[in-house]
Amino acid sequence: MRYTGIGLMLVMLACGPVALGSSHRGDDVPMAVAAVSAEEFAELKTNFAQLAQRFEELAAENAQLRQAQQQNQADVVAIRDEKEASAWTENIKIKGDFRYRYQNDDVDLMGRSDRNRQRIRARPAIIAKLPARTEVGFGLATGSDDPVSSNQTLGGGGSSKGINLDLAYFKWEAIEGLHLVGGKFKNEFNRTGGNGLLWDSDWRPEGFQVLYEQGIFFANGLLNWLEGDGSSGGGEKTFWGLQGGVNVPVGEMKLKAGVSYFDIPTQGEECFFDDEDCFGNSFVEDNGTLRYVFDYKEINAFAEFDFPLFGLPSQVFVDYVKNDDASDNDTGYAVGFRVGKTKKQGSWQFGYLYQDLEADAVLGLLTDSDFSGGGTDSKGHKLVAAYGLTDAGKVQVTYFATERQDTTTDFNSGVPFDINTLQVDFSWKYK
Repeated sequence: MRYTGIGLMLVMLACGPVALGSSHRGDDVPMAVAAVSAEEFAELKTNFAQLAQRFEELAAENAQLRQAQQQNQADVVAIRDEKEASAWTENIKIKGDFRYRYQNDDVDLMGRSDRNRQRIRARPAIIAKLPARTEVGFGLATGSDDPVSSNQTLGGGGSSKGINLDLAYFKWEAIEGLHLVGGKFKNEFNRTGGNGLLWDSDWRPEGFQVLYEQGIFFANGLLNWLEGDGSSGGGEKTFWGLQGGVNVPVGEMKLKAGVSYFDIPTQGEECFFDDEDCFGNSFVEDNGTLRYVFDYKEINAFAEFDFPLFGLPSQVFVDYVKNDDASDNDTGYAVGFRVGKTKKQGSWQFGYLYQDLEADAVLGLLTDSDFSGGGTDSKGHKLVAAYGLTDAGKVQVTYFATERQDTTTDFNSGVPFDINTLQVDFSWKYK
């Protein structure tokens, strides 16, 4: 029987010091084994005790290492979970705005009296940033199905108010500076001076939009469905538009200018959205149905000039449009300025606009719904003053002094008349 390492030491410790040299039974072959002295045995015993103690220390250290490893694994999981939670909050945002409005409309027309309304607007949206430079958005808004207004008038004995789909889109950056947008999305065409000569700020195109910006140049393209169901009575109805321009910095100043073209085929079509109102556009009555007289081939030119004035951000602007399909009443323009800007608490701004929009200059359905009651065939002044209540909220007073000659069945006066509107808004944005 052979012993090695610790086994040998255990045997020796069990047997004690011995003097070996005797022969074994059975065989007469002698076994030569060196004698172990008492001193050597004591030293061996001490070394074994130290070795056993070291084994215990190693076992304890091993247990601590296993415990530390388990803790490290738990920490890694916690960090990963925290990172994933942080990524969720960074990649998904909730944003929107709320506005409370008092509005007074004074219509100088026989049979019409002053109208006072308390109105609200709420537009929450969820925006998700996805991999591959992609954004997806979903938003709701108060109001009716009016394409250019999400105002909701209060009243009705406290009745529940309507909520509608406002946004549902994707936005993908195909290459640097080039975005493709699809669904129901915000209008990215330039609204000169923030004004609605062509487009109300609440209008959400439905279809596809291409956006390009590189250096000082920008360009936008749109394919919009007015009717996207091919099985409907008149089939699909679309229009398209292109816009291009430059955004040139000049020291502390900036010039933005461009041109646009929109092709909206409406001639002979039933008036969109409201079959009893063409929103100022010329129409003919066909067996009780109102139909557009013209297409809207709109040529638009615009310019904005931003500059500091007495340390305040200021702007002057001009916007011009002509419908190439109409033979008369085919032009519109707006000029104005703004001093200051309500970006933070205590900031303020003041602005003025003069606008003249003839009946068939643009598609009346999509123009500013506040100026002279909405639509076309109007002219007049707009004054705006605003003050920042907080970094996110402001109070704004807007006054419209306008005149219109409307041929819709709503007014049908045949003579010009005044519409003066006062709006007092309290609004907040969140993001």
